[in-house]
Amino acid sequence: MNDKLLRLAYAFEFLLAIVAIFTAWSEIGGQGALDLMHWGWKLGFSLVLAWAIVAYTIAICDSGSWWTLRSARWLAAIVVTVVAMGIVTYFYALQVDTGESDESTTISRTVHVLPQCGKGA
Repeated sequence: MNDKLLRLAYAFEFLLAIVAIFTAWSEIGGQGALDLMHWGWKLGFSLVLAWAIVAYTIAICDSGSWWTLRSARWLAAIVVTVVAMGIVTYFYALQVDTGESDESTTISRTVHVLPQCGKGA
């Protein structure tokens, strides 16, 4: 395949990986945790993971074999990045307030009785 077309295919793979990462991350980790998470974590992890996915694909295509030292390194980078994403997401998932409380809540009403005006006066 032509090098220019291959670069274009890798660029499209990168963009598709970004979309897939954000979609899967919000479904797996929960949107509440991602809403609390700092934007730098989300941007950094998603760019690094998409880059590692494309680099893994390049390593496989260049060598012609699935298991080489280069492809194994990129696969390890993907696994380490996904584990780090899981750890950070778990930390923020613990911070999410679900709205459920262990304590029973009581509601008290105060009834005000107004004096009747005009009777007996």
